[in-house]
Amino acid sequence: MNIKTKINLTFGFSTLLMSAMYTGSVSAREPSVLPTIPDGASIGVPIAAPTPVDGLFFSSRSGVASQHFYNANGDKTATTIDLKDTVFQFALTPGNKVFGGQYRAFLSIPFIDIESTNITTPMGIANASNSGLGSVEIRPMDISWEVSPDIYMNAGVSAYSPGDWSATELVNAGQNFWSFSPSVGISYLRNGWNASAHLMYFANEANEDNDYKSGDETHLNLTAMKDIGEDLSVGLVGYLRKQIEDDENPNNAYGGFTNERVESSGVGFSITKQLGPINLNAMYTTSLETKSSGGGERIWLNAIIPLKVFSH
Repeated sequence: MNIKTKINLTFGFSTLLMSAMYTGSVSAREPSVLPTIPDGASIGVPIAAPTPVDGLFFSSRSGVASQHFYNANGDKTATTIDLKDTVFQFALTPGNKVFGGQYRAFLSIPFIDIESTNITTPMGIANASNSGLGSVEIRPMDISWEVSPDIYMNAGVSAYSPGDWSATELVNAGQNFWSFSPSVGISYLRNGWNASAHLMYFANEANEDNDYKSGDETHLNLTAMKDIGEDLSVGLVGYLRKQIEDDENPNNAYGGFTNERVESSGVGFSITKQLGPINLNAMYTTSLETKSSGGGERIWLNAIIPLKVFSH
């Protein structure tokens, strides 16, 4: 395996659980609270692949989304959602083995800018905008195993911290509660293919100020890309998201309003190019079906840079 292949494979872990959120008061979560990560946050990468070189890596994933809010019946409403986000992630692979697999750890720091129009409120139609720190991801453990030649599995757990949130805002960059997310992934990397699946579960705590609890949800992200030569890979990506528990509002926050469960799915196209030690990726996704959430088009731009390669 040459060094270009080595750095290319690191793309799978260093974008493990990234960036951006969608709408605030137009979300299927607590009103004014954004989803912890976007639909499709880990598409386009060999999610379970190990890092062939140990070291410290920096990655940036930026997104621009133009959406409408869809109600619980899947009907598009007049509410618009324009989102810009960037996540900076630091990934460490020290060279240790844990449970027979490669150990790595991550820290992801998201910055969110959101504008929303035609939001329905008790006082009438309103527009809102906000920006700030999203929910920081702390992933103390992620382990990758080779279960067959060029077939890998990984498992790990992340904690997402409260971010910038105010009860007086119609949209917020962050959430005011902790979320915990165990996940598993698989990657088939034979004959130039990257066929990957990543399943995540999000367990949400209650808001620390008003006890509103957003229901737990699952995310499934899918990737099918092929190396076509010249350090270039292209392919299709897709995602599914489903809330599996109702929201709870025991103290009648927000006038007793409780949001409905979210369901969403989408597909898109991904292209990855290796330029020396730097990995570049661009993606386009569009929603197929959306209920109780924002749906529409999104453009992703991603880069990975090795900061330090360890020699043992």
